[in-house]
Amino acid sequence: MKRIPIFKLNFEKKFQDKYKNLSNKVFNSKAISEGYYVKKFEKNFSSLVNSKYSIAVTNGTAALEIAFRTINILNKEVIVPTNTFFATIIAIINAGGKPVFCDNKPDSPEMDIEEIKNKITKKTKAICIVHVGGIISNDCSNIVKICKKKKLFLIEDAAHAHGSFLNKDLYAGTIGDIGCFSFYPTKVMTTGEGGMITTNNKKFYVKMNSSKNFGRGKNPNFINFLGSNNKISEFTAIFGLLELERIKKRINKRKKLVMRYLEKLKDNDNYDVIIQNKGRCSYYKCIIKTKLNSKIIEKFCKKNGINLTGKVWDTPIHKQNVFQKYVTRNNLKNSEKFSKYHICPPNYPELTYDEIDYVCTILNKI
Repeated sequence: MKRIPIFKLNFEKKFQDKYKNLSNKVFNSKAISEGYYVKKFEKNFSSLVNSKYSIAVTNGTAALEIAFRTINILNKEVIVPTNTFFATIIAIINAGGKPVFCDNKPDSPEMDIEEIKNKITKKTKAICIVHVGGIISNDCSNIVKICKKKKLFLIEDAAHAHGSFLNKDLYAGTIGDIGCFSFYPTKVMTTGEGGMITTNNKKFYVKMNSSKNFGRGKNPNFINFLGSNNKISEFTAIFGLLELERIKKRINKRKKLVMRYLEKLKDNDNYDVIIQNKGRCSYYKCIIKTKLNSKIIEKFCKKNGINLTGKVWDTPIHKQNVFQKYVTRNNLKNSEKFSKYHICPPNYPELTYDEIDYVCTILNKI
C-alpha cells in the first residue's frame, strides 16, 4: 500500500544555492526591509499577472483587508460567496463592511450570477469574487459588466489563481479593480508567508502602498490616514523572485496531473473533474464533483494510505457560528450540497504520475 501525503514541497539544490547567494547580497546591502528586491519582486509579479502595479504584503488576508479599506466599505455591503475561505470574510468585517453571502451555481464552486443581481441594494459597495482552485469563471466578464452598470467595485480573492487567465483581457488579479494573492506554503507559489495586491489603478496603488506602511505619505514622520504595518523583508522577496522563475513550469505540472485524473476517472460516473476550458488555470486544487458523499470517499482513501487535501470548502461560511450575525438567509442550498459532494485529491508538482494512478485506482474501487 502506497502512502500519499496531503502535500509535499521540495526546493532543488539550484534553488537553494541561488537563495543563499541572494541572501548574502541582502546582508551586504543597505536595506533588509523594503529595498531593491521587494521592488523587483513586485515588478516581476506584475509581469506574471499582467498588472500595472503590484504591492507585496505580509499575507493574503492583509492584501484583502487593505483592498477593502482602499475602496472604503465602512458600513457598506459586499456581496461575497458563502463558498470561500473565512479569511475573505474576516477582511471585509475588519475593514468595517458587511458581508452579504451569495450561493453557488448548482453543482459548482462558482458564485451564482443571478443571485448576485438579486442581492444588490443601495448599500452595496462591492462584489468580491473568488477564483476557487485557480479556476476563472466564464461569468467573470458578465460580473464586470454588472459592476460597471451598478457603479460597484470588483475585488478578486485570487489566493488560488497565480498566473490564471481566460484570455488577454481576463487575468486573475486584473479582472476587477483590485486583486489579492496569498503566498502561503501550500499555494501555487510561496514565500513561506506573504501576499500581493495587484491593480491597474494608479490612485489605488498609491493609497495601498501607503496603507501597508502605517498610512505614511512623502514625509515619513507623519501619516495621512490610519494604515497598518504589512511590509515584507528582502529575504521574503528573494524567495518570491526564485519562485517566479519556476512557477510556469509548476503550473504546467499541476495541469498535467489534473488531466491525468480526468483520463483515469473518465469512465466512472461517480466523478466529474472540473477543468477550465480556456486560457490557463493554476490548478491550485484538483476539484472533483462526486455522486457519493465525500465523507465515505475520504474514509476509504485514508484506509488505503491516501490523505485527500482540504476541500473548497468543507463548511460554507453561513454555516459557521462566528458569522451568524451576518446571515440573513440560512438556506444556501447549492453551496451546502457542493460542500458534501466534492473531493480534492492531492495535486502538487512533487506528486508523481504513479501516485496519481494509485489514487485513481483506489477511487475507482469505491
